[in-house]
Amino acid sequence: MVAVETVAPCIEIAKEEPVEILSPKVLELRNKIHDEEYLNNAIQRIAQVISKKLVENPEELKLSS
Repeated sequence: MVAVETVAPCIEIAKEEPVEILSPKVLELRNKIHDEEYLNNAIQRIAQVISKKLVENPEELKLSS
């Protein structure tokens, strides 16, 4: 990508900006977060894990006084 910097009213200098290099995994996850079905499944899985933990240890449900 090229950025243009104005150094005087009539003078512009083109500069190359560094290219951001992302791993294939990051690119894959970026695509997944825009997939509504993926997000719904991920939220459902999180809810299941939390529910299981709370059922296994009901003491976590009690409020401390």
